[in-house]
Amino acid sequence: MTLYQAEWCPFSSAVREVLTELGIDFTARQVEPWPDERDELRSGAGTDQIPVLKTEDGVLYRGTREIFAHLHERDPWQFAAAHRRRFADHRDARESDAPGQLVEYFRGTDELEAAGGTATDAEIVDVPEASRYELRLEGRLVGLAAYRRRDGRIAFTHTEVDESREGHGLGSRLAAAALEDAGRKGLEVVPLCPFIAHYIEGHPAYQMLVAPGYRDR
Repeated sequence: MTLYQAEWCPFSSAVREVLTELGIDFTARQVEPWPDERDELRSGAGTDQIPVLKTEDGVLYRGTREIFAHLHERDPWQFAAAHRRRFADHRDARESDAPGQLVEYFRGTDELEAAGGTATDAEIVDVPEASRYELRLEGRLVGLAAYRRRDGRIAFTHTEVDESREGHGLGSRLAAAALEDAGRKGLEVVPLCPFIAHYIEGHPAYQMLVAPGYRDR
């Protein structure tokens, strides 16, 4: 299958999620930003509006209504229900714009700076207005642990340390401080961030903080 789409388009995003949930392999084809620029799509599909789905046998479905009507006829794969659960689990990560943070990091416009010092020199503070814990050395922002806090839970969505200081224990220092603070505040931890999840796995004392449903899985 080929999906003509754009990353910023919420309708495209919804179709991608359903295709993934159904276990359907597909190729994502980016289209031009503005409809009047999409000559190739218009000539092939008869429309300049996205998303458009082209099936394996060349049939075209235009717009989410047509696409979803077609996909409803497809049998879900064995992991569809598990993907739906994980989609719900990661609601906090989506709402906290973890993808946006990662994209900015890729573009090289992140806030982190290089600085001297060791993990024991680090100052770690909770910055609620930014929804993150910050690790600072010599007054510079060297690392952060982003979170989403709601209903007695804190979901860690993204942890990052300036690449020049990776491998110096700063990430572990940041994770430990954030988890200890969450414990003092009586918050259940949802470790959506792989780094935080891995840190908890290696430090069983923190497992008691993890939300029961997530801990069981």
